[in-house]
Amino acid sequence: MPTWGPIGQEVYERTYSRTLHDGRQETWPETVERVVDGNLALAGGHEPGEREALIDLFLEMKALPAGRHLWASGADTSLGLYNCHRAGWDETLSGHGMFTFDQLMLGGGVGANYSAEYLSLSPRINRLVNLTSLIDDGHPDRAECDLAESNAGSRSSVLHVQDSREGWASALAVLIEAHVSGPSSIYIDFSGVRPRGSLIKGFGGTASGPSPLVSMLHQVNDILNETLGSHLSPLDAMEIDHAIASCVVAGNVRRSARMSILHWADPSIFEFIQCKQDPSKHWSTNISVEVDDRFFLELKAGDDHARTVLKLATEGMVSNGEPGFYNSSLASVGESGDVRATNPCGEIGLEQWEQCCLGHVNLSAFASQPEEASEAFRLITRYLVRATFAKSSDDRQEVVKSRNRRLGVGFFGFHDWAALHGVTYAEIPDSAVLKGLLLGFKATVDIEAATYSAELGIPTPTKTTTVAPTGSIAKLPGVSEGLQPPFARYFTRRVRYSDTDPKLQGFRDLGYPMEPCLYTPLTTVVSFTCREAVLDKVADHLVTQSDEVSLVEYFRVQRFVQDNWANNAVSVTANFDRGSYSAEVIADLLREHLPLVKGWTAMPEDGRPQSPYERLTADQYNASSLQSVGQAIDDCAAGACPIR
Repeated sequence: MPTWGPIGQEVYERTYSRTLHDGRQETWPETVERVVDGNLALAGGHEPGEREALIDLFLEMKALPAGRHLWASGADTSLGLYNCHRAGWDETLSGHGMFTFDQLMLGGGVGANYSAEYLSLSPRINRLVNLTSLIDDGHPDRAECDLAESNAGSRSSVLHVQDSREGWASALAVLIEAHVSGPSSIYIDFSGVRPRGSLIKGFGGTASGPSPLVSMLHQVNDILNETLGSHLSPLDAMEIDHAIASCVVAGNVRRSARMSILHWADPSIFEFIQCKQDPSKHWSTNISVEVDDRFFLELKAGDDHARTVLKLATEGMVSNGEPGFYNSSLASVGESGDVRATNPCGEIGLEQWEQCCLGHVNLSAFASQPEEASEAFRLITRYLVRATFAKSSDDRQEVVKSRNRRLGVGFFGFHDWAALHGVTYAEIPDSAVLKGLLLGFKATVDIEAATYSAELGIPTPTKTTTVAPTGSIAKLPGVSEGLQPPFARYFTRRVRYSDTDPKLQGFRDLGYPMEPCLYTPLTTVVSFTCREAVLDKVADHLVTQSDEVSLVEYFRVQRFVQDNWANNAVSVTANFDRGSYSAEVIADLLREHLPLVKGWTAMPEDGRPQSPYERLTADQYNASSLQSVGQAIDDCAAGACPIR
């Protein structure tokens, strides 16, 4: 059995262990064999002993493919093996929305650029459409579908929604296209959609029932009716995609991850920057302002528009961490196509309809073994080259993938790896040792990607290396995620339990602090006093917690890794204290550093009562009689991707 991180086994069993045909849950060795065998079946050219080497790496969590592979590789499912996608725009009105809906239902994340120049590629909204939803009176979810009428009686031109991913996407496409050239009245019957709570065999979990789909289609129809005679505006298109994502989330199985990007000179940019000030709106997406070389020139020249964009964006950062920035000019270096949008976490610039394929090496497992680390990078590169042979769910993706074969070879355990070399987080950019190792690992990846691709008769991948957030993956062995430093050396971890949970009595008997939840009724919060897992490996003074890293240090580390490792991009969230950084101070830092990095996201630390994690001093930790080893990773606050 592997050496799990503090919450690694819990994460694995909740997220990646599949239910087998005999009803029992898959074990970690069974998961690893399924994943490796599924990958090897995609393409040939295997080396002697490659299967065994990959199994050993994955079993010990010295390297791991992205969670998407852990869940779907080798499984009897139609799910693709691609983490994230870029939704494009074409000559149809429905192409973008249907693609977004399909990929989100498959569990992938979706990014898009909503600038008006892209939206003008699609038709104007030409027709008002009256939508009538129908459902059998005997359907178990009839009472939940308050927008639907009884389907009793005869009606012409009724669309019966098929109970499948394709059926749901098709209903959306029919409705949207009706606003271009279809009928003025549409009847859609949802009676065939399985009831809420029914098992979903492919993805796992339970069905949401027809109610979220009914609601989403009516929201989309209302938005399109209000746009009669015009192209969709950026915010209209984002509202539609938010309605789609909300529908997907409603099943409580998939967590939709999206990225919305708008060019700094777009007429809607000011509305875009402020669109998430109301937390009830656009919560399904990250947002980033696309900047380019012209932006930096205009900013330097004192252009009012560019200065206002920077001012409003940094004020948003200080308020709630939104928006971020995406430097499309720098990201386009080495690209042959348009990469003016990214995946939801921002580490991969993508062409329209393109997808990304991720895998990672656990650097902390190889602190004193650079040769073994190089071999791990070589093997995960071969794994990802084969993974590009997995079928895409959309023909447009196949065209781009066949040309680019883009890889995202990354790593986790980076902070721990540096500390094991005696290097603190602030010292990383000045370490010749770490620089030499990263350059060597990158050379290994590039050489193997080119060699193996030539052997398989496919183009050399257009780009190969990145750093993703790796939230859930890093939890499995209990090491630092992506480029993030740990939240704290010592901390309180607060876990919420239902008041009916039988575990509560055990915690009460042991004397754990407990209190009613301030936010959810009939819920109890249990507090655990924890020591960060990396302290088992290195001394306290080598562990840097996130509140000890300045924004300049975040910039320097990001650029160091970008220059010496990542030819795609780097995802890192710079956490900061509002009391130390005003919007004006952050704007000044961005003027200096943003032209040198491909993207930037900053998040103010949340000090709300009963937050999931709260820092402690060493003395506070030592004073507790109930100590444990823990790991403080908050997927949303740290920018980690929820895609499995």
